[in-house]
Amino acid sequence: MNRIPALATCLVVLLAACGDSNNLLGAASFENSTRTFSVYALTGTSSALPAAYNFTTELLARPQLLSNGGVNFDVAFDITSDNKVKLLPVRAVVPLPPAGAASVGMLKSASAYSALERAPDRGYIVDSTLVIGIGETVVLQLPASGCIYGEPYYAKLVVDSIIVAQRRIVIGSLVNRNCGFRALTVGIPKN
Repeated sequence: MNRIPALATCLVVLLAACGDSNNLLGAASFENSTRTFSVYALTGTSSALPAAYNFTTELLARPQLLSNGGVNFDVAFDITSDNKVKLLPVRAVVPLPPAGAASVGMLKSASAYSALERAPDRGYIVDSTLVIGIGETVVLQLPASGCIYGEPYYAKLVVDSIIVAQRRIVIGSLVNRNCGFRALTVGIPKN
């Protein structure tokens, strides 16, 4: 029996399974939906106001180190002196929390928020801050501790408005909480 053709066939099947078809990941189980929320600047606001967002749980928070050594957010928000929004991934705010913090990748998109239908597979800047203006879209590659193979979650956000007098930022977002799926459209993703 010749093992080389059999090994080549197995390799082709494995490579195909790791592609966009998500054969190893199974079907998506979470529906993508849009959400609009307000956060406040990290600086110059009350510590009682939310200044961060946890994309996995889709909860607003004030960045904090928890009693278990973890953190309660993925990205914090601030307003720059020229009234733009500064996105601060968790490791930019708390570089070495005792329980560790997963890296967050961000990528400014040239596409409009509504036109961006799929997260790119590369080009993310990891653990660095990013400054954006009103109407600019960012794609996020987020840690997903519940994923068997360590695949990330993907999300997109857009700054809808900045109310400077209140130091409040209105954000639109969509999170795909299906392990490894990159679709950034409303509904159950196919890939």
